Amino acid sequence: MWCHVLLGMPVFGLGLFFVLPFSVALPLYLVIVLISLLLYYKIMESMNTPVLTGPEALIGQELMTNIDGSVRWQGEWWSTYPVYPGRHVRVVGLRGLQLEVEPAPEHYLDGQP
Repeated sequence: MWCHVLLGMPVFGLGLFFVLPFSVALPLYLVIVLISLLLYYKIMESMNTPVLTGPEALIGQELMTNIDGSVRWQGEWWSTYPVYPGRHVRVVGLRGLQLEVEPAPEHYLDGQP
């Protein structure tokens, strides 16, 4: 809750005009407004970043399946549907706790032809 106090800094900064002379309060207030605008920009930027963790981050990954068709991604084992044992696959979706996969072209994996 206290983090929202930072968003109100321009409003709180208006108090400078009551305690300081105008020639001193104006530059200080402009600095507060500029810092607040930078903070607002960074908050909006962070809200628009893509998901980098969890099951949603798996979509689009290219992985190698084991003999049983499962894959390992960031220390977790996932079962796949359909099963392509021992092949490179691309994750195209989630179905419950299974990954929906399709065969991946060999020349696109790990940036190696």
